[in-house]
Amino acid sequence: MRRIFPSMIPWLLVVGLVVLLAAPLAAQDSARAELDRFAADLETLSGQFAQTTIDADGFVSEASSGDLYFSAPDRFRWRYLEPFPQDLVADGEFLWHYDESLEQVTQQDQPSASDSPLLVLTQPELLDTFYSISATGDPDEIVFRPMADEAEFEQARLFFADGLPVALEFNDNFGQITRIDLIDLVRNPELDPDLFRFEAPPGADVLQGY
Repeated sequence: MRRIFPSMIPWLLVVGLVVLLAAPLAAQDSARAELDRFAADLETLSGQFAQTTIDADGFVSEASSGDLYFSAPDRFRWRYLEPFPQDLVADGEFLWHYDESLEQVTQQDQPSASDSPLLVLTQPELLDTFYSISATGDPDEIVFRPMADEAEFEQARLFFADGLPVALEFNDNFGQITRIDLIDLVRNPELDPDLFRFEAPPGADVLQGY
C-alpha cells in the first residue's frame, strides 16, 4: 500500500461536515432539519473515521483510520493511526503535518476564508461564494459542489442517519471517490486545548509549505 499524504482530505471533511451546518435553506426540509439539530450550539466534536479511496478503475487504492477532533471556529486535529501514524493539526495560524515514522514535519499557513470555506462556520454569509448545495431526493443526503473553477473535488455527498452525519463521499478531478465513514461522533465533548497545539518533536525535520 502506498503512503497516504493527507494534505487535502481533512480539510474536505471538516468543510463538508461543519460548513454545511451553516448552509442556507437549499436542501430539502428533512435534511435541513437534521443539519439544524446537529449544528445547534456546536462548539466541539470528536469521533473516529475510516477513510477509503477507490480509483477510477474501481479498485481500493488507499485505506486508513484514526481519530478526529474539532473546536470552533477553525481548529482541528486529524490523527491517522493506521496504516501509518500521522497527525494533521490546525491551530488557527498554521497547518501542521507530522509523519511519525519519517520524523518529518511540514508547516504551512492555515488557509484563510478566501482559500478554504471552513471559516464560513463563523461567517456563514460566505457560504454561497464557495458551494452550490442541493438535495437528491433522499431525505438523508445532500450534494454540494464547489463553485471555484480550480477546486480539488467535483462534488461531495453528506449522509445522515438517525440525525447524525455518518459518511462523506468526495468525487475528485481524477475520477476517484473517497469515502469517509464517521464513527461514534460526540457533540460538544470537553477537549484538551493541547489537542490543537503542535510542537515539532526533537530531532524531526521541519519543512515549510507543501
